[in-house]
Amino acid sequence: MNNLNEETINEETINEETINEEQEKILLAVLANNISSMKISKVLREHSQNDILTTDMIVSGLIYRLMTPMSDDELKQSIDEAESVLYAESSEDEEIETVDEPIREKRTIKYNSCNCDICMQCRICLLNFNDFLPKDPLGDIVKNSICETCEKYNLIIHQ
Repeated sequence: MNNLNEETINEETINEETINEEQEKILLAVLANNISSMKISKVLREHSQNDILTTDMIVSGLIYRLMTPMSDDELKQSIDEAESVLYAESSEDEEIETVDEPIREKRTIKYNSCNCDICMQCRICLLNFNDFLPKDPLGDIVKNSICETCEKYNLIIHQ
């Protein structure tokens, strides 16, 4: 009887470890995706000659990253950065300054007029976002999150 209990405990431990490993992989994928989308948002800021990273730029970066797959190099770099963030020791000294934008009347997300590949692709993604069908459940979660956030803050992606 003792062996049966030990086997059950070992199976439970293995299942918990497997679940934790899978959760860690998903967390790493989401973090890598967000890191990459913030890089896109920063490009949009630089190409708009704006000193401030706006909500519109962040949402546009998230939409771009959802709809435009990363190259193998981008994927590797984003995962490496995500791992360094995920496994880094936290520092209480770091402060992030944020500015809350007031919720106002409904408005369409603004975009720049730059004609580089990233900015043009971003405009295409914004135009096609409402009809876009993600290819996996994680993509569905990201799209729904973008839609809910835009609705909450009265942002219209495209009419």
